Amino acid sequence: MTARRARNINGGCRVPRSGVDTANMPSVRRAVPADAHDVAGVHIRSWQWAYQGLLAQEYLDGLEPEAWATRYTFGRMGFALPSTQVAVEGSTVCGLVTTGLCRDGDLSNFGELMAIYVDPPYLRSGVGRLLMTAARLRLRRVGVSNAALWVLDGNARARRFYERDGWGCDGTHRTSVYGDEPVDEVRYRCTL
Repeated sequence: MTARRARNINGGCRVPRSGVDTANMPSVRRAVPADAHDVAGVHIRSWQWAYQGLLAQEYLDGLEPEAWATRYTFGRMGFALPSTQVAVEGSTVCGLVTTGLCRDGDLSNFGELMAIYVDPPYLRSGVGRLLMTAARLRLRRVGVSNAALWVLDGNARARRFYERDGWGCDGTHRTSVYGDEPVDEVRYRCTL
């Protein structure tokens, strides 16, 4: 273990969890513009793995990291929110989480978990839990005590992950379009 990893620089957080070797756990830090291509790669690989069978395969196969990387701002806009944090192991981005103020008109004073994705080789390693903890801390720091998220209705793995973390489906549904395909999403909420 390097001194850099042990000190967990860049304002990151490392939260121990029973049974997880935190000495070898990636650290979490705020995303910077130089991370855009790596984040896009993680984002797309995660979608291609998690949404197989839920979104059209042609759509998933056509996702391009270069196009996605240009959409990320990571502090270039000067706003505190939304905020993206990345999990890094050495110099490798292995996950991301984006939080902000809730965009749903019926939920005032709520934060929102806008995205959380882990590179498939890092699944079930504790990275998702680490990112969720970082997201909760970030949202608390901006003064909200409740949060919401949207998840594909058919994404059973993600729904179980959220439920184990204390999120609950509030019964609200919406339809989003990915490619040309409409998909149903459900909203989850939690107290931070």
